[in-house]
Amino acid sequence: MSDEAKNAAVSAAKGGDEPKVSAEEIAQLRAEMVQMRDEAKKMRDDAAAMKAEIAEERDRLKDQLAALDDRGGKWSDYLEIRGLHVEFDGFVAVKNLDLTVMHGDLRFLIGPNGAGKTTIIDAITGLVPATGSATFRGEQLLGRKPNEIVKLGVGRTFQTASVVEELSVLENLQIAEGFRRKTRDLFRKPGAPSQNVEYMMDVCNLTEDAHKMAGTLPHGKKQWLEIGMLLVQDAHLLLLDEPVAGMTPAEREATGQLLKRCSKNRTVIIVEHDMDFMRQFADSVTVLNQGEILAEGSVEDIQHNDEVVRIYLGGEQ
Repeated sequence: MSDEAKNAAVSAAKGGDEPKVSAEEIAQLRAEMVQMRDEAKKMRDDAAAMKAEIAEERDRLKDQLAALDDRGGKWSDYLEIRGLHVEFDGFVAVKNLDLTVMHGDLRFLIGPNGAGKTTIIDAITGLVPATGSATFRGEQLLGRKPNEIVKLGVGRTFQTASVVEELSVLENLQIAEGFRRKTRDLFRKPGAPSQNVEYMMDVCNLTEDAHKMAGTLPHGKKQWLEIGMLLVQDAHLLLLDEPVAGMTPAEREATGQLLKRCSKNRTVIIVEHDMDFMRQFADSVTVLNQGEILAEGSVEDIQHNDEVVRIYLGGEQ
């Protein structure tokens, strides 16, 4: 409708002397109003559709992150050790040991130096020869090579973090994530970080450090990075050797909360000497002495075991 016709319509509505608007012009005005209404409705519909898409995408991402958090979350994901025996030149480090750690159990191994704690972890991960049986998710671990054991979903850390200090946090995680790739793909330059890597950086409090060289991280964050490297590999069994040694109180607390979260959907075993850390975060405890199990149970059970108190928790002093 022309401006002249519109002005005429307005004037007519006010009772002016201008000529009346023709029926054709009124019809055209109504058609334009209908068109404007339809366009407004379409904009509302488009906005509603976009809102629905955003909600759907948010739910999809939430499901993906939940799936990442739930990896390994099967009741059958447990470690069963029977008759584990490790001997070095006649010295018995671990003596016919039986141990079961269930899925979802944050298990602490404690005991005096030389009790066999780290040796058990070494045997499970193929670093020392052992006899007996150690199965995880129904797979026999003993007798396999370390890299084969890793591919079965078993990951471990050491007392000193084994990260590539010349690479960034992000690059360390991307290399760890690519461990399951074919050999020819391992040396390809990493692209943008995957959702898996980004999520695990957030879980391990490393997002702000993504582009920092790993060698510049404080001790605590190096340990978090090493744990993150196990998580992006989709490790179902985590074996951690003194993960909070040398950490500040704040780092110990953050590490404990991280391990609690991990243990909800994985099997986690921690070798530890920090009794305060053990009391705060352990679900269950196995006390070792001279290669054998001295006691097992809850933190309260262990603290009230006279033999444990006498041998390990200060009763001899």
